[in-house]
Amino acid sequence: MKLIQPFLFSALACLPIISFATVGGQQRIEVLGYDQKDQKVYLLRHYEDGRGRLPQLYYYNFKSKQPNQLVQVNSLYINPKTKKIDYDQQPTRFNAELAKIKNRLNPLTKLRTQQAQIKVLHSSKRSADWINGTEPVPQWQYCYRVDAGNFRSTVQQATSYKQGLNIHQAYNIPQQSKMLVTVKYLGIPFEMGYPIEDPVLLSNSQ
Repeated sequence: MKLIQPFLFSALACLPIISFATVGGQQRIEVLGYDQKDQKVYLLRHYEDGRGRLPQLYYYNFKSKQPNQLVQVNSLYINPKTKKIDYDQQPTRFNAELAKIKNRLNPLTKLRTQQAQIKVLHSSKRSADWINGTEPVPQWQYCYRVDAGNFRSTVQQATSYKQGLNIHQAYNIPQQSKMLVTVKYLGIPFEMGYPIEDPVLLSNSQ
């Protein structure tokens, strides 16, 4: 298992796209649900590009000393032949293990995205190269947090090739004073550009 620093999440997620994909595609978040016994929220990052790699599984563990830290699951991706992480193997074993996890989960309560707001703390604009060799394009660097009433996230970072960040999904987490939202932006500078969606956890600030 691997802890994901919030400000590195988007950049790390982009690396497989840049290195391996021959046809571009978006990255989207699927919120799977809440494990009441283990007090974990699970989610998947889907890579909808030409590589066809397995989606990446993550969770938040509210029993841990770092409940707001996103944890990357690696154990489901070990290739039984090579004993190494392999995102390009056949999905049979992965799907079977994922189904076991899904059977333990309760759905989160969906909220209106308008209940959460993005507060940009700092932004900067510069020129950057497009991956497939076109003219330099504007790139925005954002430092932001998400607020929703008494709920607030930690500071997040994002790099976008179109101005603006948007709340795409919003959920209340049962039995926890927390919310989960996803933030969407044009984060992949390939072909015509593709959106990235990042999970952001909000805690009660009172």
